[in-house]
Amino acid sequence: MKNILSNVATVAFMTAGLVTGASASTIDFTTSTYASTFGPNVVTDTVDGVNFTIVATARGANGFRQGGGGGLKFGVPGNGMYTISIVADQNLTFNSMYGAGHTLTQYAGQLPFDLSVDGSLAGDDLMFTNSSLQTVSFGGINVDAGEAFLFAVDFGSLTGSSIYASALVKSFDFSINGMAPVPLPASLPLLLGGLGLIGFVRRRRS
Repeated sequence: MKNILSNVATVAFMTAGLVTGASASTIDFTTSTYASTFGPNVVTDTVDGVNFTIVATARGANGFRQGGGGGLKFGVPGNGMYTISIVADQNLTFNSMYGAGHTLTQYAGQLPFDLSVDGSLAGDDLMFTNSSLQTVSFGGINVDAGEAFLFAVDFGSLTGSSIYASALVKSFDFSINGMAPVPLPASLPLLLGGLGLIGFVRRRRS
């Protein structure tokens, strides 16, 4: 009987553990992994057990460009970056970006970005609203292992002199798409089934 009770308790704790949703992880573009390069444009990074291959294109010579204060600098000024392509070895959801925009006073508009997955548009004209650090939601973009998530400046949406706008992207937030969490009510039948088994065994022995 003690063994049965112990097993039921174990099932209950395991079920409770499945209730917790996947926590967010961060690709940090302020680290030395993404230090400025002119020519080499591929880096590998590992975040919370997920392996990434990230390819950059930029003005002048392809590569990564870190701006002042850390983070990837996108846009035309200062040989800024045009795109990054991210491929992971696990299924992910990209949730948001963190950073800031910048445009000279006499120019209108912030730098817009398009998002795509293996060539299919997944989001367009995302931008930082001003030069203060802020989070901009992607709306939850699912990307399977091996697919390319492309983050690209949308030069087609720029008008006039606003082409001189730039943006500093410090990080992307993502979550790993593993086993779907079990809602709390769904765990109750497991617990009740275990208790029923105890009652059945007790009746058989009496």
